[in-house]
Amino acid sequence: MPEPQNNLTPQDKPKFHRGSVLTIFKTDRYEDLMALFLSLLIALGVYLVVK
Repeated sequence: MPEPQNNLTPQDKPKFHRGSVLTIFKTDRYEDLMALFLSLLIALGVYLVVK
């Protein structure tokens, strides 16, 4: 079976855009930290309700 050829040049490769222009946070790192904090709050809330 022949190997597939990768004929893409650097200009042809798809670009990955992280995040959105519609964010309310200044940086991606701050957004990630806030998501972590909120997920910990939700987990704590579920733990306290189920307990």
